[in-house]
Amino acid sequence: MFAGLDILVIGIIVVLAVLSLLWAACAAMGFAFRTVTARQQAAEARRAAEQARVAAAAPPAPAPAATPPPGTAGGGIPAHHLAVIAAATAAAIDGPHRITRVWMPVSPATDWANQARLQGFSSHRLQGGWSRPVPALTQARTASSGR
Repeated sequence: MFAGLDILVIGIIVVLAVLSLLWAACAAMGFAFRTVTARQQAAEARRAAEQARVAAAAPPAPAPAATPPPGTAGGGIPAHHLAVIAAATAAAIDGPHRITRVWMPVSPATDWANQARLQGFSSHRLQGGWSRPVPALTQARTASSGR
């Protein structure tokens, strides 16, 4: 009646032993990660204290030269773009917010990339003919046909 009981008990013991080893390995890894994080935080606190001590001993730095605000003749981003960015931020974020930096892309898109993007987007027309023709493609086809 209990012929296979010894194999069953040995199997359960092996499974529990392996699970215990896995638990111990996970606990050791967690301890190692917590130790490393605590050391990094202590090092950052020491660096911050050292910087505060050095900053307190150093004379104050002169104020930076005034730069023209963005959207003016010296800035690179048009004022109406900044207004749209500020409005979108106000609509998306509840509560007080501050826009600290806005910059233009390093390399503007080329005409070749814009045309490829336009063709890709215009190929996704809605079913039933509800979409309108894209003006750039319509003008190009009209110019090439000689009308």
